[in-house]
Amino acid sequence: MKKEFNQIYIVKENDNIDTIAQKYEISPIKILIYNNISPKMVTKGKIIFIKK
Repeated sequence: MKKEFNQIYIVKENDNIDTIAQKYEISPIKILIYNNISPKMVTKGKIIFIKK
């Protein structure tokens, strides 16, 4: 099954999962689960897929 997403986000310096989630008005947990990552993996340059 192919994942569908609404937005691609490239993590910037000083970003964290909470600030990204606030920007897109979704739960940080949803971002982590959808991308199969942990909060420690949210580092500058990381590509994150956002699904609303």
